[in-house]
Amino acid sequence: MGFLRDVFSEKSLSYLMKIHEKLRHYERQSPTPVLHSAAGLVEDIIEELQTAPVNNEEKELHQLLSTPHLRAMLVVHDTVAQKNFDPVLPPLPDNFDDDFDEESVKIVRLVKNKEPL
Repeated sequence: MGFLRDVFSEKSLSYLMKIHEKLRHYERQSPTPVLHSAAGLVEDIIEELQTAPVNNEEKELHQLLSTPHLRAMLVVHDTVAQKNFDPVLPPLPDNFDDDFDEESVKIVRLVKNKEPL
């Protein structure tokens, strides 16, 4: 009982439960993206802005769309819109030895918080 009380009184579990509830609420709304390739559209816009006569507003738009942070956000948007969440693992080499003693591959993820590793 003490163990369960300690687990359920942790703030991190409370935060995870709140996140879980928000995600469930979001899934019930079942939002759909308007566009699955926003990054490609931005590339086309940047290309058009480079060839067209440029005024101050077009220059500012070009600068905004060229920032790495905005481009990264659009790539993430496209990934979420395509629901492509699975990690992509590299293919096995052609000269892979099938006589391995170990039959499983383990994927390890380290999550760093404020404590040192």
